[in-house]
Amino acid sequence: MSLQRVLFVLIAIALLAGLVPAAFVLDRRLASALERRAREQLLLAPALLADREQTQTDLMMMHARELASVEGLAEALEQGDRSFAGRLVEVARGAFDEDAVVVGRGGDVWAGPEPTEALVQATREGLNPVELISDGAMLSRVALAPVVKRSVWLGAAGVAKSLDQDYAGTLAGLTGSEVAIVLAGGQLTASTAGEEMSAAFEDAAARRCDDGQAHELRQGSGRRYLATCASLGEVAAVVFALDLDGELAFLPELRRVAALAGLWALAIALVLGFILATMLARSVRTLAHAADRLAGGDFQAPLAGSMVREVDRLAKAFAKMRAVLAARIGDVEAANRELAERQRRLSALQAELIQRDRLAASGRLVTELAHEIRNPVANVRNCLEVIRRRVDDDQTARRFADLAIDELLRMHELAERMLDLNRPRYPEVRHCDAAFVAREVAVLVRASATDEPLEVAVHGEDGAGAAIPPDALKQVLLNLLQNAREAVSDRGRIDLTITSAGSTVVLEVADDGPGIPSEILGRVFDPFFTTKVGIHGVGLGLFVAEGVIRAYGGRITASNREDRSGALFRIELMAAHLESAERDADGPDSSGNSEAEN
Repeated sequence: MSLQRVLFVLIAIALLAGLVPAAFVLDRRLASALERRAREQLLLAPALLADREQTQTDLMMMHARELASVEGLAEALEQGDRSFAGRLVEVARGAFDEDAVVVGRGGDVWAGPEPTEALVQATREGLNPVELISDGAMLSRVALAPVVKRSVWLGAAGVAKSLDQDYAGTLAGLTGSEVAIVLAGGQLTASTAGEEMSAAFEDAAARRCDDGQAHELRQGSGRRYLATCASLGEVAAVVFALDLDGELAFLPELRRVAALAGLWALAIALVLGFILATMLARSVRTLAHAADRLAGGDFQAPLAGSMVREVDRLAKAFAKMRAVLAARIGDVEAANRELAERQRRLSALQAELIQRDRLAASGRLVTELAHEIRNPVANVRNCLEVIRRRVDDDQTARRFADLAIDELLRMHELAERMLDLNRPRYPEVRHCDAAFVAREVAVLVRASATDEPLEVAVHGEDGAGAAIPPDALKQVLLNLLQNAREAVSDRGRIDLTITSAGSTVVLEVADDGPGIPSEILGRVFDPFFTTKVGIHGVGLGLFVAEGVIRAYGGRITASNREDRSGALFRIELMAAHLESAERDADGPDSSGNSEAEN
């Protein structure tokens, strides 16, 4: 699955997992809260009833005292005039919402409901009693006050209030519940509810639910009611009830509204979740694409920002990592190039060391050989000189003796040249002006070229002091220039360039000849190696030159030119102070062997 689909499914599951339990819990809590509120409201009813009963009792006692004190009532009771007494109390109770009660001197009732003997007896004792009385079908509250004249009790007068349907309706309005008045025998005298709930009232009264709790009742239809009772003395009780199913009747509609709202919210959340999943997936796809391109070596793939902080931080961290990785790869490549360059220089140095060791071994061998040859050659020459003088009359023998002596002289010269490699030379002068010496050598080479069009050019200013005697440098340069002259056949150009680079003086001899074949480039400094035919060389010129340069701490290399055809010989010498070079240049010993071979 794609990241977008996974995120969308996860968002949907999370919403459903959150909304469904939340809706269920909310429904249960709302139903519980409504039921708890109904119970709390119902339990307030007995307290309201007690307050109202106390108020009604006080009011009826006051009304009873007012009636008992009506002017003329005592005389009417004393004279036994019932009709007059009745008219008096009827006129007096006109302002009250109660029935008038009159009790005669003998305890008989002249008007209103009949009070109990205990109630009448209390008035005889001067009290103002209030009592609930029942005739088996109706419940009334009666308040009496004694009628006294000159401290003689003549009867009692008061008011009576029926606890009927109106009374139940008033209580229902005050308590917000259904009310029923049930006599002690279980008879229902008044009720504000229907028949089914009235049966529940009788059931509640029978259970004596005046314990301060709200009791749940169920009837045959399965409806639930909450009921509580308040006692009205020994004769009756008031039952307060609520139809619990009616109180919770709006819950289904609320559930439908909540379900519609939840579905609408879920749809909006899913749309927003889809948009969010698309944005996140797009950012992650961009990062994945950049990572794929990075794996392929592309460090420039675009990275899109994101409004999600963590994804944006991830993109920035990836960009930073990519930049650091590119820098590190660049460093590694630079290190690899440097390592390759060092390896190349090391290989060249190793080759040079091997060459030097070989040349040193060859030099020692050649020196020993030359030393051993020189003395016998001198002895043979002396002997030939004696023989030559004794054969003056034999021209043939004399001619062969001269040839033998010449060849011995050449062998002696060759032995001397080989000894020059390790023989200390020029002990007094060890510095020279390289450019000055180069110009002298160029003049000599040009002069030896006769009429051929050979061009020898020297590049560089005076003052490049080199740590080598002038004659030694001249011998080396003569060897190189003679070889270059032979390579161009006196018809080309030879460039001799002198540069000074800090502690090193560099001399380069370049010609425009055919160059040196690559297969023999590494052997040009070997002793007795030559490409010349006939008797023009024995292969010691470059060997001697390399030995001289090495003897003074320098190095000489051979290569082919890169800009054009031709050979290039490069001499690197240690630099000397210019003052010493000028001082040494005044008396150089210009003698020495300048023959160049190879």
